[in-house]
Amino acid sequence: MNVRRFTRYLSDIPFSLAIKGILGKNEYHIKDIGQGGLAFDSLACIDQGTPVHISFPLAKEPCDINAKIAWCTPLVNGFCSLGIVFEESVTHTAIEKIALVH
Repeated sequence: MNVRRFTRYLSDIPFSLAIKGILGKNEYHIKDIGQGGLAFDSLACIDQGTPVHISFPLAKEPCDINAKIAWCTPLVNGFCSLGIVFEESVTHTAIEKIALVH
């Protein structure tokens, strides 16, 4: 059993995700977020380890984070549940600002 190392905040915050090396970005909503990463649902699966860049367009202060896909699990409804792990140090305070301000 995996034990979470960070507090997770349930959320419905919009964010943009761009896959490194591919033009364009897509908009998603966070299911939960913590200091180590976030989870969201998508219509497409993305391979584990894929480098991505996320941003929060509604944040009061710009917040752009480099990350990678940690896991991808197909769901019965055709969607996939994905997890992102942050590659940079993201402070607990920054995550609280993102999670609680929206």
